[in-house]
Amino acid sequence: MKSRTFKPPVILSTLTLLTMVGAALHFARAEDNEDAASKYADNDYESAAGAYQAAADNGDADAQTSLGLMYLKGEGVEENEHTALSLFEKSAAQGDVRGEVNLARMYAKGKAGLVPDYRIAVSWFDKAATQGYADAKYSLGVLYVTGNGVPLNYRKAMELFASAADQNNASAQYQLGLMNFKGKGMPVNLIEAYKWLTIAGDFDDAPIYRQYVALKMNKEQIDQAVALADDWKQEAEQNQEKTDK
Repeated sequence: MKSRTFKPPVILSTLTLLTMVGAALHFARAEDNEDAASKYADNDYESAAGAYQAAADNGDADAQTSLGLMYLKGEGVEENEHTALSLFEKSAAQGDVRGEVNLARMYAKGKAGLVPDYRIAVSWFDKAATQGYADAKYSLGVLYVTGNGVPLNYRKAMELFASAADQNNASAQYQLGLMNFKGKGMPVNLIEAYKWLTIAGDFDDAPIYRQYVALKMNKEQIDQAVALADDWKQEAEQNQEKTDK
């Protein structure tokens, strides 16, 4: 009886080959992206743009977003909002949170010849916020404060700012300070206002507003607010240490 040489099914060989090709592309994209990030950090924008382009052409969503931002700023490439928009659309379609946020901003600001459309901006901000991206939560919160693209809703804005602030987003911390100071959708709370403006540090006009709020407080209230801010910072540091382990 003759022995037969085993031949794997053709479909199995094809799948194996596709898997190997896919893995190779993944590592190639990752390598190009890391190389680009390194060059960008060294301010070698032209080389960074080339490396990002290589990764973007291979479908790397993060590289597409980064390259889009370079086209917006004219870093290493000629400034081109239309190219940036196209890149953000590609990365957002893959669920890249930075791509979603920047695409939302393009619609909100009417960049690249777009007609400003807050409803579309809200939809993209919401996608990124749902994924836990702090800057998206902050941006969406601003729209709820202004009533652009969504019904004006201070409570919803407060929730979004609070969630982003807990992720150490200075913009959201600053906004929480202002909302408590001005009593937007809530009673004025100077202690909470001073606390969040302290946590926000030197961001934007936080130092100026801290001084203004302090004029309306007594020493005991200021001490209480500072203590609350210190407690928040300590807890945030402990949580970060746990995350880093």
